Amino acid sequence: MEQENRLVLIDIMEQLHKDPADIEEQWQKVTPLLIELSASSPDGFAGITAMINRHFTNATKFKNANIQQFELESGLIKLKTYFKKLDLLEEAS
Repeated sequence: MEQENRLVLIDIMEQLHKDPADIEEQWQKVTPLLIELSASSPDGFAGITAMINRHFTNATKFKNANIQQFELESGLIKLKTYFKKLDLLEEAS
């Protein structure tokens, strides 16, 4: 996943975490980014990208803002950690 798309995904998810009311509107932008996230994961990282996708997708399934925020926060924590690990792998290469 390109750095620019990483930043876009993090930015959208942080906005949704602050105000999940826009989740349905923003989801059209998020879906292709999540697909790219999964498709571009290196060997051994498919599980973490699936977990990230699951948290973000779960956020769309609930109408309760507290549950949405929990799912978005959980996904964001994992997403940021995943990108940090990828950056370390790329630096080591």
